[in-house]
Amino acid sequence: MTPLDDRLNYIGEDEGFGVPLADLQDRLGVHLSGEADLRAALTHPSFWGEFAIPEAERLKRSYERLEFLGDSVIALSVCTYLFGKFPASHQGHLSKHKGHLVSRKVLLRVARRLGLADFIRVGKGVNETSGHEHSSFMVDCFEAVVGAVYLDADFDTARDMVLRAMEEDLEKTDTPGIHDYKTAFQEIIQKRFRCLPRYSLISEDGPEHQKEFAVEVYVDGDLYGEGRGTSKKEAEISAAKHALIKMELL
Repeated sequence: MTPLDDRLNYIGEDEGFGVPLADLQDRLGVHLSGEADLRAALTHPSFWGEFAIPEAERLKRSYERLEFLGDSVIALSVCTYLFGKFPASHQGHLSKHKGHLVSRKVLLRVARRLGLADFIRVGKGVNETSGHEHSSFMVDCFEAVVGAVYLDADFDTARDMVLRAMEEDLEKTDTPGIHDYKTAFQEIIQKRFRCLPRYSLISEDGPEHQKEFAVEVYVDGDLYGEGRGTSKKEAEISAAKHALIKMELL
């Protein structure tokens, strides 16, 4: 049988890519010392489907393993960013933002802004059925590209690239909205005291169409916060926010 290297020699290294990979590196603001991992990061396993190559070689030349690595690099990059941006925020708040930012919906948006579809190569059959712009491929390849940058350089370089690529989404993160306070407070109390907060309606004033409710929130019999609102739910949210402020978590 013809040696593997000979069988693959006639395949140009950049064959199947619609745009030179140097263009992608310009978009990313990162220039790698070598492009082998970057080519693999942008190659769907189906590209090698028509070649009888060993599984280990296919894994080396496709994005699957790099995707696994890049997924963790992105998560740590985002966590590091959030940890620094919200020094007074509790774990629940940070986790909510992290979950949103590393979601496939957000990462797909990032991949599209980078025009990543221009650089992805897939097998002929997959191209005919799904195309190289398939949302799943786009996210997987973005994660794999991050993994490739991490391997070529270091975590700081990969993190900075991730934060640049995600800047538009990161800028939208802010302090928790009003509807997060009650959930956040409950999560903290459950973790610290293994119990649930108890809300007590103290008063209900004003005409039917313009009532104001006053609520207190207790934890294990101790008063933690007070709040007012035009509905009982709004008053409870306000009480939870007051409690978080008293606990110096906001």
